[in-house]
Amino acid sequence: MKTVLVTRPAGEKDPLVAELTSRGYRVIAVPTVATRAVDMEWPDLSQYDWIVVTSAAGVASLPEISAGPRWAAVGEATARALRAKGIEVDVVPAQANGAALAREIPHVDGKRIALVRASLADPELPNALRERGAFVEEITAYQTIEGPSESAHALQRALRDEDVAAVVFASGSAVRGFVKLGGRPNLPAITIGPRTSQAAREAGFVVAAEATAQELKQMAAAVERSVPITADRPRRLRASPALRNLVRETRLHPGQLIAPLFVVSGSGRRHEIESLQGHARLSPDLALREAHRLAQLGVGGVLLFGIPDAKDAIGSGAEDPGGPVPETLRLLRREGLPLVLVADVCLCEYTSHGHCGILDGERVDNDATLPRLGAAAVAYAEAGADIVGPSAMMDGQVAALRGALDLAGHTRTAIMAYSSKHASSLYAPFREAAGSTPSFGDRKSYQMDFANGREALREMDLDAREGADILMVKPAITSLDLLVRARERFDLPLAAYQVSGEAAMIEAAAERGWLDRRNAILESLTAISRAGAAITITYFAADVAAWLRE
Repeated sequence: MKTVLVTRPAGEKDPLVAELTSRGYRVIAVPTVATRAVDMEWPDLSQYDWIVVTSAAGVASLPEISAGPRWAAVGEATARALRAKGIEVDVVPAQANGAALAREIPHVDGKRIALVRASLADPELPNALRERGAFVEEITAYQTIEGPSESAHALQRALRDEDVAAVVFASGSAVRGFVKLGGRPNLPAITIGPRTSQAAREAGFVVAAEATAQELKQMAAAVERSVPITADRPRRLRASPALRNLVRETRLHPGQLIAPLFVVSGSGRRHEIESLQGHARLSPDLALREAHRLAQLGVGGVLLFGIPDAKDAIGSGAEDPGGPVPETLRLLRREGLPLVLVADVCLCEYTSHGHCGILDGERVDNDATLPRLGAAAVAYAEAGADIVGPSAMMDGQVAALRGALDLAGHTRTAIMAYSSKHASSLYAPFREAAGSTPSFGDRKSYQMDFANGREALREMDLDAREGADILMVKPAITSLDLLVRARERFDLPLAAYQVSGEAAMIEAAAERGWLDRRNAILESLTAISRAGAAITITYFAADVAAWLRE
């Protein structure tokens, strides 16, 4: 029987002990952190708009409370303790952590909030509430004791047990208490979340597993991942191609792929793009021919980028109903091909300076650009686009498109927002293809810093609230972590753009014999899909669709 050491404050009475025992584990429970009530004079809690409680220990410390304030609990365990006292809980976040709680308490600007918490509590929650305009009074209702002396003997006895396979920590205080009581980091650690993992690593532990959420079931699942009851042999299911195919978790399908097409005016025009092997700028008639080929292969859709004959300072060609994109859309729509028609909405291909918006001196004027983007989206919708994709990275661009489309009667036209679009060196071949290299400066003042992950999620959240139907990350292969985090956070379909530089790198390495082209393409697209993308925009769409049909 596998044995784990649980360090939570309730000891043998902790629900995690019962949960792990029911799953077949032997559990040794030694609290390495404890709480002590603080002798204090409570303020009049009825005078607050909200009372926020972050643990069952905080609930136990509460005095009798008259009606008045609303209540928020960090998780279901705390909420249950409040309800047991007859208190109606107004907010319990889906994720049991301070950041989620701070987000989900509504209308806090100017409100008085009493935050009942421990002496060593993390400042993230009150800081986040203050940033939203709340007046927060932190009430230290109980003291956190790291390494309670009464646990010293029990911990040493537990550590002499050779069957103990791992130690479970539910807080950084429990980690520090373990070390204070003489414990050494020679056991694998299983933690409740990122902050506890950080504390464990700082103490020298190897973190073997981390709970996916701060809840009892997820904590027990993390133990099962790290300390399986039985000896698993995953290789049993890798023994033959048929077995591997049977249990494959992620499967590519041509219908989830979108092929970019670069279109120019005129007819019979084809200009090869040197840095994008196998791709060319096509006039509408040749783009229609290529679309027929993609449709026969089962590709899901095409994404159109226009290269106009003439450019100006405000990118007026983007909204020209006679431009190459609307002309191509009308041809494709009349043909009735089973393809989703997507039009990119940006000004960079159409401006004489190559920037994605209208300039005010050498600065891109965000708000002056929005109406032009809206007008372009309407022109594409009227020509037959199913989806428009705002890629300019102007603040408020999704709301601007949604408003313009709805006002023009195009309520059925969807928006695929380039929500997380990082300023990347991997766009260089595209800029050659689209003729959109800026004539001065760069795009870092409006495209995102590629070092910022939380900001990317913020951009996605803003676009979702503005009416986006699909959220996109770009570039794809350097944003796999963002896809995973976005898949956990949003219910909208996710798209990823395997950009021109990613394609060019694979082509260049394959040309030199450094890797197998087909396997590298399939592996990269599978990784993108595995990370959470339901839609992938790729220059390899036709090749992959043909391979998947074999």
